[in-house]
Amino acid sequence: MDRNDWIEINKELIRLYELHEMGVSQPNKCREFNSQASLFLQRLEEIGADDIADRVMELLAGCSPKDFSPCDNRLSTKGSLERLQERIKKKLE
Repeated sequence: MDRNDWIEINKELIRLYELHEMGVSQPNKCREFNSQASLFLQRLEEIGADDIADRVMELLAGCSPKDFSPCDNRLSTKGSLERLQERIKKKLE
């Protein structure tokens, strides 16, 4: 994987983070976040970013989307996304 791959991964993580934060005020965004994170996981596996894919898989394991109420694991998921962003930033240095 080259630097451009990591830059794209970082952009996608930022987009997922923002989507997750929208879920705080718009609970229907939870399901969209879950779906987009699943697609992201698939892309990570395809490009061989196994260490990041493992973290996204763990994140999804605790994600249970709800349409009309706030996420029970919101803070945990937010923290996981932030740690993933830091991990990617280190790879970009």
